[in-house]
Amino acid sequence: MLNDEFLNELLGKEDVSLEDKVKSIISEHEADTRGLLAKRDELLGSEKKLKEKISAYETAKGEYETKIGSLEEELKKATSDDHKKYYETQIADLNAKHDAQLKELTADRDYYKGEHLKALRDKAIEEGVKDFEFVTGLKDGFIARVLQTNDFQPDDVNGTIKFLNKEHHTIEEAIHAFALTPEGKAYIANPSTGGGAKGSANTYSGNNKTMSRSAYNDLQKSDPKKASEFFKNGGRLVD
Repeated sequence: MLNDEFLNELLGKEDVSLEDKVKSIISEHEADTRGLLAKRDELLGSEKKLKEKISAYETAKGEYETKIGSLEEELKKATSDDHKKYYETQIADLNAKHDAQLKELTADRDYYKGEHLKALRDKAIEEGVKDFEFVTGLKDGFIARVLQTNDFQPDDVNGTIKFLNKEHHTIEEAIHAFALTPEGKAYIANPSTGGGAKGSANTYSGNNKTMSRSAYNDLQKSDPKKASEFFKNGGRLVD
């Protein structure tokens, strides 16, 4: 994937020529694009199939209602128990078939809706983080913390699906707000110090009030829970 981690690793390789680096970047971009196009086509294909199933269901539903109506009329006119049992069985079979078709259609609809919303959410996340340069390897952790601390739900905002938390902030807004917190800043590279100055290899005991950025990055990778507790206990980073 063409992200900060990929670029930092590639550009840091002194034994790779500039031409080969450019080729690698182009190749990675094309791979990402193919993936996005494939996902788009998959969603569009699912939507088309779902619409076809809904159309078929509506047609079948009309036929079902007509048949049920006819059978119920015949049931009312039936004089013998055998005739009544025959029509009751026919009605039960039609109802079972209709219920199974409706259940399948509902499952397909829910699956497509879930995939569509997931794609929209992922797009909103990428839009929110696109301007940040993350410490190598910490982008996914940053996103995970935002999702962990917010209960985002889809909502229609002026005709557009937005994902809002309980404070009615969008994913993009929540990402930027978290990036301004002491914990959020620890995930983001500091351009003035090349992504974090070297510090002492101190370990976290729960009582530390300060910690170097590099030590915090190590803690974040080894124990994310303790890394989060560091800020909750009033800790701060020093470069």
